[in-house]
Amino acid sequence: MLVLGDLFLQFGNVALFLLLNYYLMDLGYEDTQIASLHSTRYFGVILLALPFGMYIRGKRLRPVMQVGALLTPIFGLLLILSLDTSSELIQRACFMCWGMSFLLFHVPGMPYILKTAKDENHTASITLYFQTFSLATLTVGILAFFLRSGGLQLDLKNVLLTFNFVSFLGFVFLLRLPKHELNVQKKRSAGQNSLSSVEREDIRRITWAILPTLMIAVGAGLTIPFINMFFAKVHGLGDAYFALFGALSHVLVMITATFIPAIKKHLGYVTGITGLQSVGVLILIVLGTTQFYAEMPWALPIALGAFMIRQPLMNCAGPLTTEVSMYYVGERNRELVASVQSAIWSGSWFFSSLIFGKLRDYGIDYVFIILATASIYVLGIIGYHKLIRRLEREGRYEDRITQ
Repeated sequence: MLVLGDLFLQFGNVALFLLLNYYLMDLGYEDTQIASLHSTRYFGVILLALPFGMYIRGKRLRPVMQVGALLTPIFGLLLILSLDTSSELIQRACFMCWGMSFLLFHVPGMPYILKTAKDENHTASITLYFQTFSLATLTVGILAFFLRSGGLQLDLKNVLLTFNFVSFLGFVFLLRLPKHELNVQKKRSAGQNSLSSVEREDIRRITWAILPTLMIAVGAGLTIPFINMFFAKVHGLGDAYFALFGALSHVLVMITATFIPAIKKHLGYVTGITGLQSVGVLILIVLGTTQFYAEMPWALPIALGAFMIRQPLMNCAGPLTTEVSMYYVGERNRELVASVQSAIWSGSWFFSSLIFGKLRDYGIDYVFIILATASIYVLGIIGYHKLIRRLEREGRYEDRITQ
């Protein structure tokens, strides 16, 4: 039920990821304005993530996810409709609330899976959960292509509204989640709160677990939210075709994901994470440097090929990096770490969006922004290598329940 709920919620999220920037460009928004609106979304998540993670630590996760599953499509619809207004305040409020509502659902998801799945099924369960985004991207991308270029010829606004209405089905599936949850903390001792129960060893392990995420998130924030703008403005690729190729890239993601348990078993975390990510960085450099010869007829095919190959290489490492982080910090800290990592992604994307807007305002080409992303990715890969070695040396941090 959780996977099905996430799949339908991702329909609205993916539609906005693939097409919202195109819609904003059609409305006449400049690069800096688009980046500013996106930064508002991430700022809202920054404000909520850490206190939310402390609050749900040791609590039942099902009710919180259900609230998030209901609010996410509501604010997704309001976000789209707010663009018809001239009020920047209303638009920013909708972007912020959309990000915060998705956080309510998304953050508890991984700890919930690790609580309910058997240890031997963790890798497969995490991989399946990660694939909802890919399956949603595949479905939305293909449907959006036909809705935009077929006989219907729907405008971008109606396409976005349609997929966000479909997202309400996610809430329906979340209502059917089992009520019983394992390892729910009954009651804390007097005077003890979530923050006071975090020990020095917790903090040390949490810090090591989140540092690589910070590097990857900072780099990604400079490029990933705006990659469709790169294809639109450098290579002249339309929104329907970007949606289609985005969908096809996630076919490769889903195919490669089936090999993740085997990669972990036969090659281990080092090759499965740092190896895949390193090749992904090289492919990203190939993608970005197509701007140097964008006028050549082969530039767009090379860029699209690199885009489609990079996706599975970076995405398939995701389940393994999550597993390493969650094992290293221990069961007692998983909700907190999931929330902190969400805050890191949103915080990094908040600042990266502002930096992207400034760089574009100064006339910095997309290629140099993408190369900066690749350089920061390298630091993140080094961080993951060190984290894996620490996990191998120190082992998992077993849960120590504080009564």
